[in-house]
Amino acid sequence: MSDKFSPIPAKQLLEIILKELDTHGTVFGYPSELFFNPNQGKLPTTIFGQTIDTPIGVAAGPHTQLAHNIVVAWLMGARYLELKTIQTLDELEIAKPCIDMQDEGYNCEWSQELRVEESFMEYLKAWVIIHILNHKLQLGSKPNMVFNMSVGYNLEGIKKPNVQWFLNKMGDATGELNQMVQELKAIYPAIGNIDIPAKLSDNITLSTMHGCPANEIEDIARYLLTERRLHTLVKLNPTLLGSSELREILNKKLRFRTNVPDIAFEHDLKYPDALKLIEALSAEAKTLNLTFGVKLTNTLESVNNKHVFPGEVDMMYMSGRALHPISINLARKLQNDFKGQLLLSFSAGVDAFNVSKVMGCGFRTVTVSSDLLKPGGYGRLKQYIDNLNIDFNGETGWPTADVALKNLNSYAQEVVEDERYRNTHFREPSIKTKRKLDYFDCIAAPCVNTCATNQEIPTYLHFAATGNYPKALEVILRTNPFPNTTGMVCDHLCQNKCTRINYDNPLQIRDVKRYVAENADIKLSPAQPNGKRVAIIGAGPSGLSCAFYLAINGFKVDVFESKTKAGGMVRYAIPGFRLTDQAIDRDIERITQLGVNIHYSHPVTRSEFSDLKNKYDYVYISAGAQKSAILDIEGIDADGVIDPLTFLMGVKSGNIKQIGKRIVIIGGGNTAMDAARTAHRLVGDNGKVTIVYRRTVNEMPADEGEIKAVIAEGVELVELAAPEKIITQNGKVKALKCRLMKLDGYDSKGRPKPVKVEGSEFEVECDVVIPAIGQALDIDFVPNELLKADTRNYKTLMGNVYIGGDALRGASTAINAIGDGRKAAQEIISQCGFTGISTSVPEKKHNYRDLMLLRSTRKYGYVHKELTAEKSKTFELVTETPDETTIKEESARCLHCDEVCSICTTVCPNLANFAYTIEPVRYQLDKVLVGSDGTQEVQPDHFFEVKQTVQILNIANFCNECGNCSTFCPTEGAPYQDKPKFHLTTKSFKESEDGYMLSVLKDRNVLIFKQKGGIKTLSENRDEYIYETDHVYARFSKNGFKLVEAKALTPCVRQIQFQHAVEMSVILQGAKRLMGV
Repeated sequence: MSDKFSPIPAKQLLEIILKELDTHGTVFGYPSELFFNPNQGKLPTTIFGQTIDTPIGVAAGPHTQLAHNIVVAWLMGARYLELKTIQTLDELEIAKPCIDMQDEGYNCEWSQELRVEESFMEYLKAWVIIHILNHKLQLGSKPNMVFNMSVGYNLEGIKKPNVQWFLNKMGDATGELNQMVQELKAIYPAIGNIDIPAKLSDNITLSTMHGCPANEIEDIARYLLTERRLHTLVKLNPTLLGSSELREILNKKLRFRTNVPDIAFEHDLKYPDALKLIEALSAEAKTLNLTFGVKLTNTLESVNNKHVFPGEVDMMYMSGRALHPISINLARKLQNDFKGQLLLSFSAGVDAFNVSKVMGCGFRTVTVSSDLLKPGGYGRLKQYIDNLNIDFNGETGWPTADVALKNLNSYAQEVVEDERYRNTHFREPSIKTKRKLDYFDCIAAPCVNTCATNQEIPTYLHFAATGNYPKALEVILRTNPFPNTTGMVCDHLCQNKCTRINYDNPLQIRDVKRYVAENADIKLSPAQPNGKRVAIIGAGPSGLSCAFYLAINGFKVDVFESKTKAGGMVRYAIPGFRLTDQAIDRDIERITQLGVNIHYSHPVTRSEFSDLKNKYDYVYISAGAQKSAILDIEGIDADGVIDPLTFLMGVKSGNIKQIGKRIVIIGGGNTAMDAARTAHRLVGDNGKVTIVYRRTVNEMPADEGEIKAVIAEGVELVELAAPEKIITQNGKVKALKCRLMKLDGYDSKGRPKPVKVEGSEFEVECDVVIPAIGQALDIDFVPNELLKADTRNYKTLMGNVYIGGDALRGASTAINAIGDGRKAAQEIISQCGFTGISTSVPEKKHNYRDLMLLRSTRKYGYVHKELTAEKSKTFELVTETPDETTIKEESARCLHCDEVCSICTTVCPNLANFAYTIEPVRYQLDKVLVGSDGTQEVQPDHFFEVKQTVQILNIANFCNECGNCSTFCPTEGAPYQDKPKFHLTTKSFKESEDGYMLSVLKDRNVLIFKQKGGIKTLSENRDEYIYETDHVYARFSKNGFKLVEAKALTPCVRQIQFQHAVEMSVILQGAKRLMGV
């Protein structure tokens, strides 16, 4: 693979664009509905003496280095196009991956990755094709845009011949323009009627390296003004705000852990020098009748503390939402010193929701990059312009200088307190899962993949959005018989993997389930009895989940429960302020109505277990982890040390009504959170509850929502503290002795490893210690060694005995237990030779284009909140069910990732990932056995199937392996590495080690594949495919991919298989779609 660009000729690029536009109404996958039409929304502004249709543009960066990037940005409404920075050193090796946009953005690349001459040709191609598209789409007499050059990084380099050549050509490209126009006439004859200026740009933004001296910056800008006669902007760094104010905003108010080193402030331009520089250059520009202004801001230099970039990268550069309040406050500072008269262009964390605020602050133009590197990509620009059209009315709508300055001062104060820019995540948001990324069929909803029961979440959200709650419940019950319970207390990992986290905020999936469960009911009809009997030990979520699916499939089920009520740990240990008994009862009643018989107060002994194995066809063990793990430290037996499960069960049953005044909880899991919140309700107004945890809050295994609830209720968290001894007085707890820890490296599970800090002992005064460090099994009716089971089939070493839930995996969550129960039931059903019954639910089907349009728009949903602070001192339920309108609106935000993904196609700034549609196929392949005498025997091989209609190609010419598609891909893979790599030019194909290329001939299309020097081809003519390698020749019918003929071309071949041949037949369709064949 190669991380180098390989630009394609203007003629080929224009052909691809026009054919796709004419045939599909899209350009590189972006629907024409997203294109900006200046006739439908007037947002003109003037800069450098030119009128542009909108003040919105794309920043100098990954979106402006290839021609088609610039073209697509313009189509979406970007009219101020900051071209990728060029410099004299144009053969740099850039560390890859070089982009991380998971939340706030970081990168480790800065200038162009093409030769200077190649960069110019890309800009010229974009310039010409934009004029053609403006003519074709009838958007006006001219494109009304500005190409803003960007150069760096010192005066010596700018004066080098290659940069001087570039500046000259951008000022007058007559020769190259005329030649390109002649080349393109055959494709677009009307180009001769289009006025395409030979001057691409008369303006420039100076970008200097971090640490560039003030006098050097001034000398370069003065040179650009006086000798090159260019309108000039100088890009300034955010460090200009000063270390104290910047760190106060970034690290304290916004809570980002980004480490901006002292050196960044020491070597960057200082504020007093900046004021002098701006004053001097403004005066110089005025005498020359040129424009001078400032670009705010560059990215923020910070220490590389992530695992994305290569180890040799010491510094990374921050952008996005974390930079926005910093740069706005720097703008405030500058504009106040210049009394609102400074021309400013802005780029720092702008998005559709703040663009109107930013423009209201008087910025002449606004450019974006980080926001467009997230799902939706260039398509997000439409929402910017829609919002500007709502808030402003054409040129007269932009505020006057005095109003703008007032707005800027107000916004600068407001933005540092805005929750939207604050880092509220304990764990970095990501929708990546452990699912493998394959060549084909990669569409799957990450919420479904992450859910332990594999709930069909998009489907029940679809029915909830339309108000069809019975159908929604029907879908839920297909994989989860506890909707009331999990609607309140599920750890909802699905929400942590909701694709919406990369757009706005995740769907409140659990609340939708809760509403459906409370407001819908359906009658379930079990299958006819099948004569099979199953005994289940434990009436908790896992056992009853197994019972539900077995009963509905005709099994006779008996459940043996040691306690007086069913529900297990969710019944007895989860506090009543989180989960009501009524919710549990509703779910259990639905299960027992199917004929499940629960035997209460019936613990199973060893002898009875032996009888159960003999009397029943199958046994399922689902006993919960109801014994707390022991913390082995001195003083653990003291009066005042309380077992967490004893505590929680005692409080819930009413047997424990009071506790001490100073409570310490040890641990960071959900049980610790429940114990802390419960204790908080008992200690009274003068009491105190403290959680001690040996890692940081970011590593706590508890559900993030529970951690936030603990903090909101006022429980103190002592992080990086390991308990060493319980200090006693007269046998009673007096204090907990702890030692500070630091995180150093990673343990075997990949978690940050806590290491003791010598001499750091301290004490936490307390009268009660609750060590909630985990739970263990308490199964005494069978030897533990016989309980070992394969988690893929839940089957133990005892033949017809299955196991799941806590009994299999140790203490876990209710949803994991429920999932185990259902999957174990399916294993038993399959073992009996039954298929099971599936509730019939109408298939939802959305239009691909509509879903891609939906993916271009951001829309925040409601935020799940717990009730008032007063409730935190009572045992009343802390949450309430949202109303129907809220539920419908929230459900309608679903992006239906089970139908369409294509995330990689929009997050790639270079449009290197291409989505194409096919008809699903299922072929019975043949294989050929070749005897030593050359005789052949054709035998059936395996089935080849491609189920999904949308597939992905990676376009090698456009891919520089920046890594952005890997960040957002909801699999463990990376599209640029795992998808078929297709070359648009012979040059790119020859220079690569592997990949595909399409040769279009008069009588056939030939897909060529190269790998490690070997060549394979698949030729397509009217009726058949011909597959050729160094060793094999084969012919196939196009209908069904039936083998017609096969030849072994070398005597060593003994078996011929055609997996790759059939794969090439699918890839061929994508190649043809891309090239418009």
